Amino acid sequence: MPSPPSVPERTAYPYGRINLLDATTFPSGTRIPLESPFQRPGTQVTVIWPEQPVRRIVLALPVEKDDGRKYGHSLDEIARLPADLREGTAFAAPTFSESPWLVNHATRADCQQEDHLVRVVVPTVLAALGGQARPPVHLLGFSKGGFAALNLLARHPGLFAIASVWDASLLSDRPPHPQLVDVAGSAARLGEYDVRRNLRKHAYALRSARRTALGGIGTLEADWTAGRQLLEAAGIPHLAYRDAPADHRWSTAWLAPAMQHLLDLEARLLPAPEEGGPKKR
Repeated sequence: MPSPPSVPERTAYPYGRINLLDATTFPSGTRIPLESPFQRPGTQVTVIWPEQPVRRIVLALPVEKDDGRKYGHSLDEIARLPADLREGTAFAAPTFSESPWLVNHATRADCQQEDHLVRVVVPTVLAALGGQARPPVHLLGFSKGGFAALNLLARHPGLFAIASVWDASLLSDRPPHPQLVDVAGSAARLGEYDVRRNLRKHAYALRSARRTALGGIGTLEADWTAGRQLLEAAGIPHLAYRDAPADHRWSTAWLAPAMQHLLDLEARLLPAPEEGGPKKR
């Protein structure tokens, strides 16, 4: 089973098959159960909506399967961010039925993580905006979520605008992490998701503007150093910064600077939105 082409070359999973009508609502957010052919039953995406019109979508990429909370939860910490770092942003937290490295398994139809995100999660969140103009979609993550964010930006530069990552697992394929081996399913598929090779391969698509913020250092200093050196060698504009050490988990200690850098990069990358416009439903 070959790895998928980039998003513009294929059709998204049809909205009519996505279970939007059974969404349940809680304060400031929506939990949407998903019917996905790419994961086992039970996945969902939870969205925290801003009070203002949605100017951007930020996908908070998980580090645990299902709705695991051993390392905290992205939306719990995002809710604690200062208001100016949340203004106009819809934060979406998807779940996966296996350890979420965001790769497509070589043979298992129910472990196609990249397809689940790109063809089900993103269209579902965009559909929930109703008739509002499509905002930019950004990637935010740490650890394996950082690995996934940089891979996704390289592989889908037309779908995702900015990747802001902290303490990213960029050396997890040397030697391969056991979880990564399990969700890839073959040595060939592991090679397709070598994040450093993908950044080099797709560098031409990332050289026109600064679209990556590489933060650290928590526990993965060697990974941060390798990532910074790779981006420099590949000629990919980026922001590499070292902030105060933080625990290797979801925390406002690293989320706050990661979001600030994401917003700064967006301001330079995209034109300012027009005033007004439709509010979220």
